[in-house]
Amino acid sequence: MSDEDNEHEPLSAEAEAYIERYERRLDQGLGQFPFPDDDPPFTNLTDPRAHYTVEDIGEVSWIVSSWFVKKANYYHDVTNLQVKYQPHDVKQVIVHRMREVFPKWKPSEQLWRDFFKLLLDPPVDKLHPEKSIPVWSGKRVCVPANPQRVFFRDGTATVNIWEEPAYRRASAKPDTAFDTFLAYVIPRETEREVFLNWLAWTLQNEGKKPSWAIMLYSDKQGTGKSTLADVLKALFGEQNTGRTNGVGKLVGRFNKEILENKLVIVEEVEVRRGSPQANSIKSLITEDSTMVEAKGLPAYVEQIYCAFVMTTNHLPLWLEASDRRFYILDFDHQGYTNGGQDYDTFTAIVAKVKRQIEDPERLKGIYESLIAREVPKDFGDKLDIQRYRTDIMAQLQDLSPDVAEQVIAEALAERNIVFIPVELAHRVMDKFARREINAQTHLFTRLGWKKKKFAWDGGPQKYAWYKEVDRRYPAGRGKIWSGHNWDDMAAQVKKLNSFLQEERP
Repeated sequence: MSDEDNEHEPLSAEAEAYIERYERRLDQGLGQFPFPDDDPPFTNLTDPRAHYTVEDIGEVSWIVSSWFVKKANYYHDVTNLQVKYQPHDVKQVIVHRMREVFPKWKPSEQLWRDFFKLLLDPPVDKLHPEKSIPVWSGKRVCVPANPQRVFFRDGTATVNIWEEPAYRRASAKPDTAFDTFLAYVIPRETEREVFLNWLAWTLQNEGKKPSWAIMLYSDKQGTGKSTLADVLKALFGEQNTGRTNGVGKLVGRFNKEILENKLVIVEEVEVRRGSPQANSIKSLITEDSTMVEAKGLPAYVEQIYCAFVMTTNHLPLWLEASDRRFYILDFDHQGYTNGGQDYDTFTAIVAKVKRQIEDPERLKGIYESLIAREVPKDFGDKLDIQRYRTDIMAQLQDLSPDVAEQVIAEALAERNIVFIPVELAHRVMDKFARREINAQTHLFTRLGWKKKKFAWDGGPQKYAWYKEVDRRYPAGRGKIWSGHNWDDMAAQVKKLNSFLQEERP
């Protein structure tokens, strides 16, 4: 019988049963469990823990004691703190898990008893932080690049929720899909280099926090902002990434959940300049620690390591001209959905990138190229906006609040408006740049206007902003000097309302 005939020889009933049994166990998540009827056992022999025997009791105890923490007589898995086990349940979980992780560790009954006594209910004189499951403080933190899941302080344990992404243990396979994608969405090489340097620095210094963020802008949908966010989430690890729409959750009261991630992706950002939200975002980007609060726990100051990436379909006019916290990239191109003339080409590029990041080896190829990239040591600490300013950043500088104030001043002067009731002042500002109501004090004061109570058109006295063109002619009695003649304040208000009804510039 030839080799070719042997290849097609039917399997024996025993072999078919063996394969069916293994496939069932694989579907159940038991593919690595050392069942007695497995010959040979399907264990991961590349993991050094698979070779531990009873001689390695110290190392085994240290590993197992770091799997759980206890609080209020319940045991919590450090990889899923929301789940809690009673003592008899956690023992069963530990035994099954140990048999899978340490298939060659075969203790006697007495050793099992001694092991669990020290692990779960040790006498006071036998307590050991590397052999007994510790008491949980209730706190969890994200300390990137630190593989230890439990930290000790004041006799209690804090859980580190950062996890090394699994792809980093794979072999690297080169692929150009991500490079092609970046060249399309960031066509300018200088801008692409800045982004890659930021990304490389953040991965190379995962235990540090960059002090400036990436913002992706386009006024169209489907330009690749979310795709790039997906690539970053894959690189940093889904378990280490927080993703949210809008800034509400980021700057809200219970913000700990989002801030305890290494990568924070905030999509559809839209805030007003000078608002508490805008100020909070800027502080989170630059500060290394902040006040956090989780439901059921008091607020406290915690160190954060977040790298922020934000996306928006609205021109971020809320940023000051000299803001060094954001590197803004314009993602407008002809591959956008709903009408882009290059849509098919761009869709194919995106599809290749998504296949690349789904493959651990090809994702590892992106990671290794970024880790090998030469980046200045302080690149993530400060952004030189004069050197690296993008076109969209230059455009924003032209439309910055300082310029908006100048445009407001010119528009009012052109219409010879020198009197504005306080109740209408906010509408004047909104024609050029949306701001909080209380921002009018700063704006009109900088423009040299004053605020005072006046009565006009037979009504009661109300506060109004006015421009004192000439001190020799103070405003009062329903009249104001406009520079050439006396105007009725009522006429000024009528002129102002006509201006407010004009199409927004």
